[in-house]
Amino acid sequence: MMMNPKILTHSYKAAHSKNRFFILMTRDGVGVSVILVLLFLFLAVTAPNFLTVGNLLNVLVQSLFVMLVAFGTVFVLSTGGIDLSVGSVLGLAGGVTGWLMMSGSTMWIAISAGLFVGLLIGTINGLIITKLGVSAFLVTFAMLYIARGLLFLLTKDEPIRNFVTPEFAFLAQGKVLGIPMPVLITLVIFLVLYFIFKSTSYGRLVIATGSNTEAARLSGVSTDRIKISVYAISGLLAAAAGILLTSRLTSVQPLMGSEYELNAIAAAVIGGTSLFGGKASVVGVAIGALILGLVSNGLDLLSVNQFYRLIITGLIIIIAVTIERYLAAKN
Repeated sequence: MMMNPKILTHSYKAAHSKNRFFILMTRDGVGVSVILVLLFLFLAVTAPNFLTVGNLLNVLVQSLFVMLVAFGTVFVLSTGGIDLSVGSVLGLAGGVTGWLMMSGSTMWIAISAGLFVGLLIGTINGLIITKLGVSAFLVTFAMLYIARGLLFLLTKDEPIRNFVTPEFAFLAQGKVLGIPMPVLITLVIFLVLYFIFKSTSYGRLVIATGSNTEAARLSGVSTDRIKISVYAISGLLAAAAGILLTSRLTSVQPLMGSEYELNAIAAAVIGGTSLFGGKASVVGVAIGALILGLVSNGLDLLSVNQFYRLIITGLIIIIAVTIERYLAAKN
């Protein structure tokens, strides 16, 4: 029995149109952007004072610290690894910077030392994982405690204060042409990382290592070097976030950076990065961090009980990731 050609043509066009929709939705950051817009509109209607300039600017700036950490996390996740130490590295790098400035060091020496601490810890993580064959989960979980313990020793379980100079405060509190400095710094880092992922052989090798490590190795890729480098990048960006957060808070707390590792992973996964490697989106990670920032801010404005906030935040993360995965599966 022959089917009417017009019906066949109509079915093909409908399927093709539907497929084009899913392709569009799974492009870099598009699907998660829809989630961001829907969440924004919901809070604009339900949360008092949400649309004020001051509140929106606060949400943006607060999101940047998680965003910076998540930028490093996405490199690690892209290779199929995981870094649970970034929250403690953030705190330790900020602590080293603050302690050195309090001890009389210049701002740039203190900042350089803080960045070096993050780079060093990340490199050590990568070396242990690749050269000793220890699980990334175990190594970075242990480093979470080591770095946090070092911060406690440095601070002696007391906040570090009275070290901030006007120049250091400007890094996180100043503005250039009306734009907050953290926004400009994060934007520069975002553009560099986006270029690395999209336009360099290194970015392609990172994805290839995560997609199939053995195949990449047999193709001549130094997968160990790639893995060590992504952990070094993760530590460096966590340290950068810690220094900026220290500048914003004008102090260092012993528990500074706690839970940042979980928020960074959540932002990356919401943004479309695979926990199993081989897929990453710098744009998606940035949007994922903004979504987490909106959720936290919205729950504050709606005066939601702390216990319910944990449940709601978890549910929103699950829903956002499910939508993202559904759209990807339809592509």
